[in-house]
Amino acid sequence: MSGGTAVQTESYGKGAGAAAGEPRAMAFARSQSEGLGLDGGRGRRPTKQKKMSALQGCQKMRKGSKPNGRDSSLARFTRAWSGYAGCAKLSTIRRIHLFSTQGGQICILVKHIGKIPDTLMKPGSVKPLKSKEKRRMPIDFDDLLDDDDSIVIDPRDIFLTLDRDKAFAFPRDIQTEVMKDWFGQRGQPDTVIKLNVGSGKTLVGLLLLQSSLNEEISPAVYIAPDKQLVDQVLAEAEALGIEVTDDPHDTDFQSGDRILVTTIHRLFNGKSVFGVGAEGVKIKLGAVVIDDAHACIATVTEQFRIELPNTHAAYQEILKTVEPDLRRQSHARFLDVNSGDPRAMMEVPYWAWIKAQEEIMQALHGHKNDDELKFSYPLLRDILPLCRCVISGQKMEIEPDCPPTDLVRSFSRAKRRIYMTATLADDSVLVTHFGADPEKLSDPIVPTSSQSMGERMILMPQELNPEITLKEIKALLIDLAEKENVVVIVPSKNAAKDWEDVADQTLMASNVVAGVEKLRDGHVGLTVLVNRYDGIDLPHDACRVLVIYNLPEVASFSDLTDMAVLSDSQSGLRRQMQRVEQGMGRGVRSNDDYCVVLLAGSKLTRRVKSPDGLKLLTPATQAQLDLSKKIAKQLDGVDIKGIAGVIDQCLKRDPSWVKVSKKTLLKAQAKTGLVLDKASVAVRLAFDTARSGDYKAAADLLSAAANAAQDDDEKAWLMSKLAAMQHHLNPAASQKTLLAAHRLNPNVLRPIEGIAYQKLAAQKGAQAAEVQSYHQERFLEAADRILEVNQLTDDLRFQSVTPDKFEAAIDAVARFIGLHSQRPEKQFNDEGPDNLWALPDGSFLVIECKNNATSEKGISKTDLGQLDQAMSWFFGKYTKAATGTPVIIHPLRTLGDGASEVEGMRIMTENGLKKLRKALADFAKSLGDPDILNSQKQINELLATHGFNGVEFLKRYTTTVK
Repeated sequence: MSGGTAVQTESYGKGAGAAAGEPRAMAFARSQSEGLGLDGGRGRRPTKQKKMSALQGCQKMRKGSKPNGRDSSLARFTRAWSGYAGCAKLSTIRRIHLFSTQGGQICILVKHIGKIPDTLMKPGSVKPLKSKEKRRMPIDFDDLLDDDDSIVIDPRDIFLTLDRDKAFAFPRDIQTEVMKDWFGQRGQPDTVIKLNVGSGKTLVGLLLLQSSLNEEISPAVYIAPDKQLVDQVLAEAEALGIEVTDDPHDTDFQSGDRILVTTIHRLFNGKSVFGVGAEGVKIKLGAVVIDDAHACIATVTEQFRIELPNTHAAYQEILKTVEPDLRRQSHARFLDVNSGDPRAMMEVPYWAWIKAQEEIMQALHGHKNDDELKFSYPLLRDILPLCRCVISGQKMEIEPDCPPTDLVRSFSRAKRRIYMTATLADDSVLVTHFGADPEKLSDPIVPTSSQSMGERMILMPQELNPEITLKEIKALLIDLAEKENVVVIVPSKNAAKDWEDVADQTLMASNVVAGVEKLRDGHVGLTVLVNRYDGIDLPHDACRVLVIYNLPEVASFSDLTDMAVLSDSQSGLRRQMQRVEQGMGRGVRSNDDYCVVLLAGSKLTRRVKSPDGLKLLTPATQAQLDLSKKIAKQLDGVDIKGIAGVIDQCLKRDPSWVKVSKKTLLKAQAKTGLVLDKASVAVRLAFDTARSGDYKAAADLLSAAANAAQDDDEKAWLMSKLAAMQHHLNPAASQKTLLAAHRLNPNVLRPIEGIAYQKLAAQKGAQAAEVQSYHQERFLEAADRILEVNQLTDDLRFQSVTPDKFEAAIDAVARFIGLHSQRPEKQFNDEGPDNLWALPDGSFLVIECKNNATSEKGISKTDLGQLDQAMSWFFGKYTKAATGTPVIIHPLRTLGDGASEVEGMRIMTENGLKKLRKALADFAKSLGDPDILNSQKQINELLATHGFNGVEFLKRYTTTVK
């Protein structure tokens, strides 16, 4: 064992007394070993029972030696040696190990701080000191210690007993406050501690675990999000003088003498060393700290998710099994999936998934040892009927609504689980992802002041002036990056392309750690960080300007399908705001740190500035955002130069800014209660209930939650969950529930029987009145209108957005310019077009969107076949008198091999799309004039100017086949 010295005695006789000439210390050690059941004097190998007894005894001996508040046997052992030559430095002993060898010898492992004299290394060489030498020995203060085996369990008192680095003089006030509060409620099985970054969470977590060990609640484990943070915790523990290890097999950890520090991945995976499912508990846990619980969520969900690439045999087998049901959901979309389109995605209907369980199980079980399955399959194999499956052209994902973390019983049966989180506004993940009982979760332990948070100047340039462009923001950042490290967090690889021309480094997946180290080591310039909103530390000069660009995107297919339903709901907004706030915390890692935070992009700006979005941020962030807006509004006309000047005040440490910033934080009062999303909690409770086989009770929970939903989108989402649960009881009732959900929100699964098509009423005249009504109800400020049109134009692009977003944008454009519209293929699934517009003259545009087409050889036969099918559908649904013009949105205007032109077709190419984006922006600006918006005559003139009425739209924004 590292850091220790083995001192081995010579064999001694069978008698119980000391051997002739045996030193008192040797006799003491032998008597201890015999008393512990080692039976070394008999020269026999100890029995298993005696070994356990010895281990427990040695624990007591070691406990006395540690500078953690425990007493006392080592003091007697040290005194036994103190009268012998070379033992003056034994006061540095930290711990010992006693055990017997086969030869009947006692082996003592001394864990020490200083150097053990060579004399101790030679058996039989220890000699008694002469009486005169004894008199010169210093006073042994151990004699003054009480032998009452008192144990210190108060975390702050433990801190004061540690042999710690001088950097740790005293705990901070905020740490003391938190530890005191925890100590008062430590009997709770689940406790939540909210501390801002830089508040010393690591120290607090380690002391709480040491307190638990001293109270004989063991073993104890400190869980960190990743290996990098594990290393940081190990280093801090060493500086504090707390015994730790990163090896779960370490006997000192398992016996309660060291704290294990490891990653969340090591705890939760299908081959966890702690035991999974039927394996039971391999390594017991008494106390667990989950550090940065929100940052651990991504890893937890990944471990409980099966991902299969389209090249894997099981992917093909499962796809073939569910193909008929996918075709019934959407024939066109299935063709995209089957052709390998990475952006095409479909969820397998729950009835098809349940029906095909035998085939699905065989497909997965046959490959259970493959790399793609060996860690995830053991976690999901017993709950596959309750899982969801979403398939894209590139891969398949299978996962449950909530990760069943209780399968790792060491975790679920731990006496204490302590969740340390940042002061984020949503605590639901503690229930949904870690399985905490919402009824037993106590209010979080939160410091009374926000003073531990660092200084942030948070600005939203496009809120201050919605006409500020991305190009202007990039130019500003290029200037700042000449002297400072600028970090831009983007939601996806596609979004990163917007920054390729200015990035000095782009970090994603494998190169993140190395790139972050570069930032920490010195000046880099402008760094683009792809979809990393947590788990990254960028303190001080590593990041002085942080940019959050547009809304975060979800990580999994299941989340993506959920957000298609919830994107406009309170529940969906909460998820997005939490990710944004996590991202904003990357650049300020302590209370003496500072950073400028820019929120850029029309979608993000609209979300954050909305009343619903603002209230979902923490009080400290709200206060910092409000302060920054007040300062910026003092500018005489807000343009990019003015914003640059405000930023300069922060970076150059303007005393007035620093003072007001600190004062603002002092006033911000943290929320003291738990914030749980009732819908998400209901889904977790229903999931756990269904796992026990009680589908009726699970359905009742979801039904109650749906009835209490905050809005129609959330209600539709919960009703779709309810329908899936009802299928186990009554398939017919399940379909009725799903039909009702689909009527509330067409983004949920379609029922088996489909949805009866409802004709889009022809729009004859009154377009100006529609514009007036839509804009007056939706936009209270002209800036909001500009932000919405910017959001629309962001989504009206080839390649960079998903087909669903693009089609949704085309639908929204129609309403923006006063037209009626539908998405027949999505809403009704009866071979209809992607979009259908009703024009003022009574005619229709039948639109197929191919914004992600990649062919360079012209419009493909398949794409034009879909347009032809859409026209057949139109003529079947509408009278012969109705006029429909086929429109395909495609980057090319030439025909591919074997493709035939659809009669009367028009094509919107990149040129037409670009013109449309500009016209929409100009139209929105003009409507900002109240005189125009209040006059239908002027609105009509504006519509004509931009070609938004009738046939003129086709002439201006579309073209014919070349």
